[in-house]
Amino acid sequence: MALTNEVESPDFSQRWKLSDLVLVVEEERFHVHRAILAFWSPVFEKMFTSEFQEKDKNEVPLPGKKASEIKEMLLLIYPSLTEREITEENCYFLVKLAHEYQMAAIVTRCEDFMASKVKVKAKQCVLADLVFAQTYELAKLKLASVTQAHCLSLDELKQDEMFDQIQPDNLQEIIEGIIKRLQEELDGARTQSQERQQKIDHMRASIQSVKTACLGEIGKIAQQLVNHASSKQSCSYIGCTDTASYLAALRQDTSAHYCTCKGGYNRNICYGLSSVSVNLDSIKSQLESCLPS
Repeated sequence: MALTNEVESPDFSQRWKLSDLVLVVEEERFHVHRAILAFWSPVFEKMFTSEFQEKDKNEVPLPGKKASEIKEMLLLIYPSLTEREITEENCYFLVKLAHEYQMAAIVTRCEDFMASKVKVKAKQCVLADLVFAQTYELAKLKLASVTQAHCLSLDELKQDEMFDQIQPDNLQEIIEGIIKRLQEELDGARTQSQERQQKIDHMRASIQSVKTACLGEIGKIAQQLVNHASSKQSCSYIGCTDTASYLAALRQDTSAHYCTCKGGYNRNICYGLSSVSVNLDSIKSQLESCLPS
């Protein structure tokens, strides 16, 4: 085996660099070093230094293990130019192996990776990670999973297939977190509702102010037009006191006359103001009907 390959990615398929032990997994043979295994794992260290049958053996079978997973574990503990990555595909079985062989450093790396991914996972994975954390005593992953579970609804929590496997203390913490979240959302909704109501009240006040001003201007216009129409000797507008009475008076003004308001020229004809009353009355009605009181 060339040195470059050894440093970059050993495949353990043959003796290399004073390897002194063979792990037999699913009929595959991995040439490894007792010292490296013992350095990483108290379980292997005890196996090689105590009165176990594996102490003096050159081959150690690992029944029940998968060759691909053992190789992944070996690639993680052997030095190389590029550190072996923890991924979604290998983190779970690596935790199981590392937990069994007491490889705390690997557990920590895997747990850090898994905890960092909890927030971006689908909701249905949150409780599965929590149960996994409970099983292998992964405090950081447990905290991240419980915290993320606060985002679930009570129905989502109860209908999850992992619900019955959640430990009581973790379940209580999740439910309390959900209730707290719902309370905060309710408080936030109330605050938003109050703010919207304040804006609505302010708008209503502004609209009412505009309405009052507009209706007042209509009244003044109607009054001025009535004063103009009153110059006709044939009409009498005694008793006009408000906008309604002014508009009623204008509706009666249907005849034209020679107006002196433009300088006294007889050719200036002032037509009846009845049509003007219709326009003003329409504006008045629309303001009163479409704007709140």
